Amino acid sequence: MSAAISAFRSVHVLFWRGHLRQLGMPTLFAAIALLLSAIMLLSVNVSALRESLTWVRRSHEVLMRLYDLNDDVIGNEMSSRGYALTNDPSFLQFQRDEQKGLAVAIASLRSLVARDPSQVRRFEDMRGAIGVRVDFFRRLMALGPNHAKEVGDAISAPANRASMRRARRAVDAFRAGEVKLLEERQFTAAREATQTFRLAVGIVALAFLLGGLCFALSIYGRAGA
Repeated sequence: MSAAISAFRSVHVLFWRGHLRQLGMPTLFAAIALLLSAIMLLSVNVSALRESLTWVRRSHEVLMRLYDLNDDVIGNEMSSRGYALTNDPSFLQFQRDEQKGLAVAIASLRSLVARDPSQVRRFEDMRGAIGVRVDFFRRLMALGPNHAKEVGDAISAPANRASMRRARRAVDAFRAGEVKLLEERQFTAAREATQTFRLAVGIVALAFLLGGLCFALSIYGRAGA
């Protein structure tokens, strides 16, 4: 019994004669260190999150440009068909406008996917297939007016229809690849945002806990001094 009383008195002396105040400063320093660590870790995680969101935005831009490209390809073909059917020379200007828009869309897509090796090959396949298709209709326009039959026969030819199908498949493959990348990047961005939030909450909570402990130790230390 006397040994238990002696041990209790030793603990009482340890915690009520200024020792609590001595524990307070290291605890405060630990809290400050945690806050600084939280700031640095958050900075790193925010940078990674910003990079992920940049890739997501780039994927959206790629898909928007792809829609423009598809519209220009279709417009180029419609101009060729319209010219063959009506002999209206205004379709020549329509085709030139569509070809300019197509060149802009191709250049923009090339720039957007330049840093994305997984899409570069699909882009080159698509660009080559579209180039063959556009050249085919350009040659039809070069026939001039009053060639509706020749244009119709050329469009109906199995080899030319196969070429047009290859272009459509190349566009579909490129779009599917970009949609898959977008889904992966959105998932990564959401995961990093969640991790950043949890990390921030955990570290800041621990820092405030240590700060509160430091405050309590200081008060009790002075009370017991």
